[in-house]
Formats: sequence, structure tokens, C-alpha cells
Amino acid sequence: MRDEILISLLDRELNQLSRHKVFILTHSGGDPDSICSAYFLRKLLKEIYNVGNVWIGVPGSPTAHVKALIEYFGIGLAQNVEGVDAYIVVDAGSPEQLDEYFEVISRGDKYVIVIDHHSDTVNRYSPNVKVYSSERYQSVTEVIYDLAEYLGYQLELRDAEAILIGLYYDTVRFSIADLDTSSKICRLISKGIILNSILAKLEQTVDTSERIARLKGASRMKIYRFRDWLVVITNVGKFQSSVARSLINLGAHLAIAIGEVDKSRVAASMRASQDFIEQTKINLSIDLAGRIGVKFGGYGGGHASAAHLECNASIEELAEYLVDELKNRLGINPEVLEA
Repeated sequence: MRDEILISLLDRELNQLSRHKVFILTHSGGDPDSICSAYFLRKLLKEIYNVGNVWIGVPGSPTAHVKALIEYFGIGLAQNVEGVDAYIVVDAGSPEQLDEYFEVISRGDKYVIVIDHHSDTVNRYSPNVKVYSSERYQSVTEVIYDLAEYLGYQLELRDAEAILIGLYYDTVRFSIADLDTSSKICRLISKGIILNSILAKLEQTVDTSERIARLKGASRMKIYRFRDWLVVITNVGKFQSSVARSLINLGAHLAIAIGEVDKSRVAASMRASQDFIEQTKINLSIDLAGRIGVKFGGYGGGHASAAHLECNASIEELAEYLVDELKNRLGINPEVLEA
């Protein structure tokens, strides 16, 4: 168990929910970590904490990955539930990621619990919100798994599958899984999981529009060489996260994909290679997305090597500011290369 103090405090908090009506929310669109943690948390709330009614909601529109998991686990999604006593937000580093639920979570008249593993989450929510977050965890699913072990809860096969999927997704196909996560993966597989079958739920076919976005991102990118570090910045209308990830696979150390939300607002997804993060000590969530998002009247957050921001700026303004920020942090004037 990574953080027994956090888990014991979370257990004490959840014990206050007995006979309450609880609405679990993921971040906008959801992802495998958030929907799988919500699924398993709902079971614990009903079976261990004596919660009467528990609903799960995905703000905005569920992603393709989430839709596949909703179908597989038989998760019924709810919207605008009346008479909710408490909200539990999972895997959302800031309230702005809750779309249509932002107001109800932020106004201060509801019992709200946040369970997360992102950088600086505790500072993003209003003081009345109970935040249980630790960056020591590699996923929220892992937090809920530790809670289950703390409670002595015996996993069923479907529980183990949900936890494994969450771990798989947020450790980038186990590629950054540390010793603790790897140990948990082995214990989960021992429950009888057929690994290739369950992971196939996440390997959705990339549709044509996403492929086009990736290709446009590559064709439009500007390459900045900070000595040994290659930083690329591009702009695409959608699929920014997928585009940034694909540019890392092409060879960039840091990839930033920016797109317009509307005429005055932009969103950006950032991805970095592990060696870039380890050697430069730049945390994408804290040093770039979070700080720059707030500076431009928006928000940002995520992890050290993967982050997202949304703010009031043009694509050009944000790109220029990002390059200047990297100049200052790396102490290097970049060479601009032809794409």
C-alpha cells in the first residue's frame, strides 16, 4: 500500500455517506482510469459503506474507450440526478474538467469529495471540497484498489479486470509501471484474468478522422531544438491528446498540440518522454499547464509527463509563450528546424 494514511482518511470520509444518495463523476469525456475507478468505487459504496443509491456520470460525451468499457461492465450512466446528497469526483485535477457540473461542484452548498492522483489537485478546488489526492499513486484505480485491500474486500473477476484496465491505461500500457504497480498487476492476473482478452477492450480501432488529425499535426509542426532536446508544437482542430502522443512516438522529447475551443479560447495537450522529464526536472502539469493556464485566464493540470490546459489566448500567443518559457527553464535558445 502506497499511502496508508491517505487510505485510512478516505475510509473515514466514505463512512459518512451511509444511506446517502451519491453521484460519482469522472472528468469530461472520461477515460479508462476514471470509469473503471468509478465502477469499482460504486461497488464498495454499496456493499461496504451502506450507501443507498449510487449513480455514475460522465460530463460531456464519453470517449470511444469509455463507451466500450461502459458496455463491457454494464455501467448505466446518469445525468442531472435529483436529490443528490453527495458528489464524488474521480480523476479530475480541477473543477473546470467537469463541464456542465462545474457550477454545482463549485458553489459550496453540496457535500463534495475528490479522489485523485494529479499534481496540485488540492489547490484547484474550493476549501469546502474534501480532496484525497496523492501523486504517489499512478492511477485513481490504484487508490480504490488500495482502499479495497485496506477493507479486506475480496475481489471478484470483474473487479480485478476493471482495476487492471485502469492501471494499464494510466501507466501507458504498463511501460511506466513501478515496482508497486507491477506487484499489483501480478496479483490481479492471478484472479483468473485472460490478459490479451481484457486488454483488447482498450485497443480500439483508430478512426479515419483521428488518423487525419495525427497526419495534419505532423505536417504542421514546428521543431525547436534545445541542444539534445527536440520540442515540437503543432495545431489541430481536435484529437490534441492523440496528436501529441503520436508526435512523441515519432521522436519528439516534448510535443504540444494546440487547438481552438472558440474564437477567444484554446486548448493544448502536452506529452513528454520520460528521459526529458527526469533530466530537465520540468513537470508539465505544475511548471507549464497549470501555471500558464491560470496566467491566461484558464486552467491546466495533469501529470509530470502528460498534461492539458485551456485558456484565453490565440494559438500563436500560446505557442510563443510556451517557447519563451522553455527557453527560460532550459537556459537555451532553440534552433528552429524545418519540418
